[in-house]
Amino acid sequence: MRATIALPPAHLRGSGYLKPLDGVRGVAILMVICFHAFSSNVAAGGPAVRFIGGLLGYGFFGVDLFFVLSGFLITGILVDSVEGPGFFQRFYARRALRIFPLYYGLLFLLFLLTPVLHLQWHGMGWLMLAYLQNMNKGIANFSPGAGLALNHLWSLAIEEQFYLAWPAVIFLVRGRRRLLWTTLLLSAASLMLRIWLISKGVSPLAIHLNTVTRADSLLLGGALALLYRSDYWERWIKIAPWGFLLAAVTVVLSIAVLGAESSQDTSFASRLWANGPRYTVLALGFGCLIAWSLKPGSVCGWLFERRWLRFFGKYSYGIYVIHMVPLGLLVGLQRGSIVRWTHSKLLAVVVSGGVSLALAIGAAYLSFHFYEKRFLRLKAFFDYAPKPVAAFDKERAGVSAPHLVDS
Repeated sequence: MRATIALPPAHLRGSGYLKPLDGVRGVAILMVICFHAFSSNVAAGGPAVRFIGGLLGYGFFGVDLFFVLSGFLITGILVDSVEGPGFFQRFYARRALRIFPLYYGLLFLLFLLTPVLHLQWHGMGWLMLAYLQNMNKGIANFSPGAGLALNHLWSLAIEEQFYLAWPAVIFLVRGRRRLLWTTLLLSAASLMLRIWLISKGVSPLAIHLNTVTRADSLLLGGALALLYRSDYWERWIKIAPWGFLLAAVTVVLSIAVLGAESSQDTSFASRLWANGPRYTVLALGFGCLIAWSLKPGSVCGWLFERRWLRFFGKYSYGIYVIHMVPLGLLVGLQRGSIVRWTHSKLLAVVVSGGVSLALAIGAAYLSFHFYEKRFLRLKAFFDYAPKPVAAFDKERAGVSAPHLVDS
């Protein structure tokens, strides 16, 4: 009789398609695009309008959810493939094939249309080509032309800068336990740096846009990926729902007391909270949400496996990159026209935002299937080469296992 090799649990192998994470992506992109599309001055509206407006205001936290999820997925890929051949080449090639075509395609299209649309780049175009736009605070409100907003691209710069250096850290540290301590210590250092900078009067916007001061969200996502590959995972997913609830209550209470825009508040306590611990609390809460979604049989996992949420998750990158273009170009014009026709500002906000988002989602869908896929097929030339199951050894964490779904 042939001897059989007992496989470690799936979470220790770190392999497989994690369906709920598509739904997590879907929630993140819906938070962001609804925040952008339906933003309006709701102070003059009734209680229901003010409530919905306040709820949509939470959407700017969607970027933090993206950071944590990205840290979880990419760290998992790196950790699972670090012992394989061509570690750096494979990672950077696959990353470039996933990210660059749409990003640079949009930029080059706008560059070509510069004379037609009378765009003014003021040097930001060069920074965008190098993924350095977050180093210029002007990106927060950057618009090269009337109605054309590209200010959302700051977050892509943070991710790409982080992943330029993170593979080297994983390659040098390697050990799962050492890597976990490294991610936690670096996360704490990022938090401490933010607090110190606020105490020195540094602009909250400069902190918000800086890769080093925002790294804890990505790092805590990485720590979650390491826990996923450890014996602690079963215990972690048991407390994850309570961790998410605690973080959510903390953030909601802070908004009730300090306001949603407390990062720019003149009160030192408000600025300290919003630009210091709040980012970390959000990251921990979203990490717990991801863990909860991966708990077998959980309500959270069931929700994130819904097909409509996973649809948005599948096309989230394209929607994120593209959505501000139709929004900027059409919302102002549409809102004014609809108000004149219907005399309803609420209807104008809903219809203009909905039409613009429909165009962005449609464009992302077409871009993925008729443009990006041509590049994604090339990733087959840079596949990770998993080793045999027998390679599971020292830490029983599956360093050679097939990687998680690429992000």
